[in-house]
Amino acid sequence: MKKKHQTEKVETGEKPVETGPGNRDVYVFGRLENEVALPVVKKLYKLDKRCPKTPINLYINSSGGNGYNADCIIAAMHQISAPVNTICLGHALSGACEILASGTGKRSSYEFATLMFHQTLWEAEGDITNLEIQAVQGRRFRDAQIELLHRSTGQPKDRLRKDIERDFYLSASEALEYNLIDELIVHKGSGAAKQVKKPREKK
Repeated sequence: MKKKHQTEKVETGEKPVETGPGNRDVYVFGRLENEVALPVVKKLYKLDKRCPKTPINLYINSSGGNGYNADCIIAAMHQISAPVNTICLGHALSGACEILASGTGKRSSYEFATLMFHQTLWEAEGDITNLEIQAVQGRRFRDAQIELLHRSTGQPKDRLRKDIERDFYLSASEALEYNLIDELIVHKGSGAAKQVKKPREKK
């Protein structure tokens, strides 16, 4: 069975049918397991190779999941040359929220979306020595999260250390004030849609 983004070959020997050059959209939908994260990373690199100056739109609707996979997507965004606009459509929780905040282009969210970050849940088992090793690794991972959010939002590390202790939920408007995002996608209602923008502060 063909994958969703797999090119198709026709039986006449013609060249594979490729996605048009104007399609720069990537989707992070569902939990951040390998089957979701790997196609995202592959497409980021493919689009960057095709045109390193044209922005890529990364649409997010995810409850998070594997923290290492979230870091992998973030690392890919920061390695490629093309700016990556991150857009939260429904919700961006846990690692998905960190992906949203780490966008290298414009970071935006639908007005009624839900965002949340927290320290990564860490499971350890084994003898006492192994538990001690895992505790050190867990603290290192938490410190890396705080550093990432600090660079993405400009918030003081002391505040982030406090906020990350428990599930820290934000509305899109609150995320704008927190500097997790740069702009809101306002619900149209009966009138024309408007963009409410807040320029990202220079570091």
